[in-house]
Amino acid sequence: MTGRGATGPIGFVGLGSMGAAIAGHLLDEGHELVVWNRSAGPVEELVARGAIRAGSIADTLATGTVFSMLSNESVVFDLFDADALSAAPEGTVHVDMATIGAAAATRLTGLHAEHGVAYVAAPVLGRPPVAAAGQLTVLAAGPPEVLDRVRPVLETIGRRVWDFGSDPSAANAVKIGVNFLIIHALQGLSESITMLEQRDIDTERFVELLGDSLFPGVVYSGYGAAIARRSYEPALFTTELGFKDLMLALDTARATGVSFPSESALRGVFESALDEGQAELDWASIAEVTRRRVRPGSTDATAAPRERRP
Repeated sequence: MTGRGATGPIGFVGLGSMGAAIAGHLLDEGHELVVWNRSAGPVEELVARGAIRAGSIADTLATGTVFSMLSNESVVFDLFDADALSAAPEGTVHVDMATIGAAAATRLTGLHAEHGVAYVAAPVLGRPPVAAAGQLTVLAAGPPEVLDRVRPVLETIGRRVWDFGSDPSAANAVKIGVNFLIIHALQGLSESITMLEQRDIDTERFVELLGDSLFPGVVYSGYGAAIARRSYEPALFTTELGFKDLMLALDTARATGVSFPSESALRGVFESALDEGQAELDWASIAEVTRRRVRPGSTDATAAPRERRP
C-alpha cells in the first residue's frame, strides 16, 4: 500500500453517540483527527478538544486513512459515493465501523475497489461509555496488508481486535449474529420477567441471580435490570435501531438459505413496540409488548412496575 499510514492524520466521519466517543478517545490518545459530521454540534465539541474541522468528506479522505461510524448502510452509500471515492488520494483506506448488511459490505468493497480505495469492515461491540474508555471489542475483516496498516488505531479503539479474514462482509455477518443473539436474550428476559411478575416475585432479585450464576455479563444484568425496572431512557440503543438489526439478520439468513422459527415472533414484537411509540426508547423496551399481552390495557412503556403484594 502507498499513501500515509495510520500513524498520521486520521479522517473521522459520523459523530453520533458512538462515533463521538470513539473519536474523543482517539484524541485523548494523541491521534490527529480531521472530523466531519452532518450536524455541526458534535464537530464543535471535538474541535474544542483539538480535532481539525473538515469542510467535506473529501477533506477526511485526503488524510489517506478515514474511519466512519454511520447509522445505516444507506448513509454510508450516500457519503462514500463514486464522486467522493474517485477524488481520494492513491492508497487511501476507509475503515467502516457501521453495522450494515453483509451484502451491502460486499457492494461497498467493490465500489471502493473501482476507485482505488481499500475497504475494511470493523464493526464494534460495546456502548458509548465503553468506547470512550477504548475498551470496545472490534470485529475486523479486510485485506491482510490493509488490516496491518490500520491495526494500531483499531487496537487503540478496542481492548481486543478479532480478525475474521480478508472478506469485509464476514465482520458484518458476525456483528449481525451477535445482535441477533442479543435480541433473543431481550425477548427471553421479557418472557421470564413477565412470568415471575405474575407471581409477585421480586424480578430485580431474579436478575441479580442471573448475573451471579449462569448468565454473567452486561446483556442479562444490564438489560434485565432495565426490564425489571421498566427503565428505558435514556436509550443506549433504540428500538428503531434494534428493528433495523433484526431485519439485517433476517436478510442475511435468507441470502444463505437459512430460515428461523423465531422470525415471525420477533418481528411481531418489534413491530408492536414501534406501533406503540417506543421507537426512541431503549430496545429493552420490547419487554412491554409481552407485558401488554398478559395485562391488556397497559400501554405506557415507562410506567412504574405494579406494586407487589406483601
